Amino acid sequence: MRAYKGSLGAAITGGLREEVTAWAGAAVLAELYRKAGVEAAVERSLPKKKSPKGVRQGQMVEVFVLLSALGGECLEDMERLRTDGGLAALLGYRPPAAETARQWLDRFHDDDLMAQGVQSRFNGIPAESGPLAGLREANRRVVRTYVGSVPPTWEVTLDVDAELVETSKANAQYCYEGYRAFQPIEVVWAETGLVLADEFRAGNVLAGQGMKEIVDAAYEMLPPGPWRVRVRSDSAAYQQEVLDHWQKRGWEFAVSADMSRQLRKEIEALPSEAWKVWKIDEEEDVVREWAEVPFVPTRKREKRDAKPYRYVAIRVRRQQGDLFADGVGVRHFAVVTNRWDLDGQALLEWQRGKAGTIEHVHHILKSELAGGVYPSAKHGANAAWLRLQVLTHNLLQLLKAVALPPEYSNARPKRLRFAVFTQFGRVVSHAGQVLVRIATAAWEALTAHALRRIEALSPG
Repeated sequence: MRAYKGSLGAAITGGLREEVTAWAGAAVLAELYRKAGVEAAVERSLPKKKSPKGVRQGQMVEVFVLLSALGGECLEDMERLRTDGGLAALLGYRPPAAETARQWLDRFHDDDLMAQGVQSRFNGIPAESGPLAGLREANRRVVRTYVGSVPPTWEVTLDVDAELVETSKANAQYCYEGYRAFQPIEVVWAETGLVLADEFRAGNVLAGQGMKEIVDAAYEMLPPGPWRVRVRSDSAAYQQEVLDHWQKRGWEFAVSADMSRQLRKEIEALPSEAWKVWKIDEEEDVVREWAEVPFVPTRKREKRDAKPYRYVAIRVRRQQGDLFADGVGVRHFAVVTNRWDLDGQALLEWQRGKAGTIEHVHHILKSELAGGVYPSAKHGANAAWLRLQVLTHNLLQLLKAVALPPEYSNARPKRLRFAVFTQFGRVVSHAGQVLVRIATAAWEALTAHALRRIEALSPG
């Protein structure tokens, strides 16, 4: 291409390409994805593409992460990213079409594994396909980078819980509440907010199935170290085999106990002086009390020197002695634990602390990312979709911890979209170089600082 040289004192030529994007701030998330080694982990772990055309595996996962982080909640929203020329110039490739993304998700499904899953001892929980297991390695890389960059204490509290997600999919199973649903389960590392394990399940699967295996899988995501492990769960984990397994591993736990007839009898037999006030809720007009329960259920294959677990009862009653709406005067609950270092009230408050972690993560995945609407009738495709939401969540946790100012440490995805990712940018390509221009104030206050910190990362 020849340049025009006139009387202006400057040569004039073509070759300058310019695009704009409303998501220039997404550059910090894309840079983190690559710098943390997640892209490389995906390329190693997912099957190689048969054709060099189109986006690579690492790029496909990256664009799914961006889709969720920027507010997309269905595959059709991929078209919005695809038509953003500025974002494509920023990433170095054009995002795929929605149908291409759908076909890619379908490859995580395996009909043979589904058939085997129906016959397995975990009814309705098929084994993971090779590609789905490979996608887990992306999350492992995020966890390792987090531990290497933000050294946590050696305390690991694993909070485990399943969440019902209502769906209109015709092949979905009915859950125990009577509607069609999926039932994803996650294990959250409470001290960091990272999801260490996830599993997509049909709505009719009992929440306690595979409990031991998924918590073990969460622990295996951690790098080697002298971790001090504690587990919190609702009554889904109230299984002799599960509790004994955690006890054998040297893990402490606190689990909501099923109210058996024998346990209820022991609680109701407690003298009045055994009960201690926990809290008085004036708004609900209830008093919550706790008491130690001398309850030792029979455990099969129990060793002679086995230490019994501790039961702490909860009693909820009206202050004025009135009945609840269902005609009951007093309600009883209980927690079983192998922790003896806390008094009853402290133990109950610690066990209920999972509401601020695992339930918070459920809300984020379901309502602020794209975990509330599953895109496929295929189990494996939906399992991959869940894992991609978990990956997005974990990358955002890492981003807040290593790159963003302290005021964003507790920011949820919707605030990150508003304050970080949604920045007008002008993307200029010339002579093989790409230059992104954003407002000076945004660059100085946020973006430059974030990119410098990401550049200094040393992936674990």
